[in-house]
Amino acid sequence: MIAALAKGYQAFGDQAYADAARKCVDFIMKNLRTIDGKLLRRYRQGEAAYPGYLDDYAFLVWGLTELYEATFEISHLEEAIALNQAMMDIFWDNQGGGLYFTGKGNETLITRSKEIYDGALPSGNSVAALNFLRLGRMTGSLDLEQRAEQLTAAFSKEVTLHPMGYTHLLSALEFMIGPTQEIVIAGDPALDSTLAMVSAVSGKFLPNKVVLLHQNGLDGKRLEVLSPFVEGMGPINRKATAYVCEQYACKAPVTDAGELEKLLN
Repeated sequence: MIAALAKGYQAFGDQAYADAARKCVDFIMKNLRTIDGKLLRRYRQGEAAYPGYLDDYAFLVWGLTELYEATFEISHLEEAIALNQAMMDIFWDNQGGGLYFTGKGNETLITRSKEIYDGALPSGNSVAALNFLRLGRMTGSLDLEQRAEQLTAAFSKEVTLHPMGYTHLLSALEFMIGPTQEIVIAGDPALDSTLAMVSAVSGKFLPNKVVLLHQNGLDGKRLEVLSPFVEGMGPINRKATAYVCEQYACKAPVTDAGELEKLLN
């Protein structure tokens, strides 16, 4: 739901969608997260309980990533990266690749299964694969991209035999194969010129892209910690500037929203 609300805000600009998404995130982080950063699954009458499953982590990372791209509030990206790391620590299969449905702290079972089928809702593994790729491109983390490759390879036989049952995982595979775009907008988010750049990106259906906002001040420094490659991407002549790259091979930066739209086309 958080991802859907964030996408709704990107598409329609209705602040109510962004506010609802933030409210959901705030509730989860306040009530369903342990001191050591793990997720709990159930909240009832003021009490939270039961360790989260893979889907809880993967879907929340997805929602946080979408909410960052919708609002460019750096805390959402920081939380997405932290939860993604926790998910790998708790669920990753070091021998066979992929992610178990139950974590190390869940109930003891005879065997730990790996869910991969994409039905009405995509599987945790499929969502995680695309999360790895998107966060990998946003942060320049080769390790995350390699995790996505290992995950898709672990289930390649099943996907080859019945591709219609794994559509979200195939979306991750399409992202992996490319071409993809890494878009960095450098500028003050309060300025119309910067907002025009953001609108040029959010107004198009670009499933194989990631977008970052590099601004001055503390939030810009926090982004540089997460995504070191943006450090040299700043406004040119004090104008909002867009950098469009494909697999980190960047085209000449532009300072006009119309020129940005041409690059995106």
